[in-house]
Amino acid sequence: MDKKAIKKIILAGDGGVGKSSFLATKTKGKFSYSSKITIGIDFSCVLVENARHPISFLVYDLGGQQRFHFLHDAYLKGTKGGIILYDITRPKTFENISHWVELLMSENEEIPIILAGSKIDLAQPEDLIYYQKLWKKMEYSFPHYSNIVAHLFISSKQNIGIDEVFSTLKKYYPSTRNCVIN
Repeated sequence: MDKKAIKKIILAGDGGVGKSSFLATKTKGKFSYSSKITIGIDFSCVLVENARHPISFLVYDLGGQQRFHFLHDAYLKGTKGGIILYDITRPKTFENISHWVELLMSENEEIPIILAGSKIDLAQPEDLIYYQKLWKKMEYSFPHYSNIVAHLFISSKQNIGIDEVFSTLKKYYPSTRNCVIN
């Protein structure tokens, strides 16, 4: 049996952007209509396989509501990557990206981060263009956003882009044969 690497990943974003639905779609293979608020922190293990070097991501889903922010620092230690979701139907969630980037970089200034606009099943094509332009503007304004290695669009409901998020993140980890949490 092949041993696999385990990498700790933080899933962050404002409350209601679809973080738990995103994880449920990936781990269960289907969208759940009965998603509930994440109370504080939740976690899931996500296996990303390929022929030679599977990686398991231990994904910590941070409750996005303000009342849970005091817990976040305790779960950042040892984080090797981040996924930040925003809801394309709620522009304020995009405006709050900087908070989540700063939180992840407070643990590791070199951390690779995937930014994903969720709920594209509720969007018009011009909405996606709008957010691409906003992202480019933000990227040029803040050089430290170079940690954001990809900006993707996803739909948990239609299972669009979910696998791409994890396969993109996987590219940033050297292959290893040891099963160690790092």
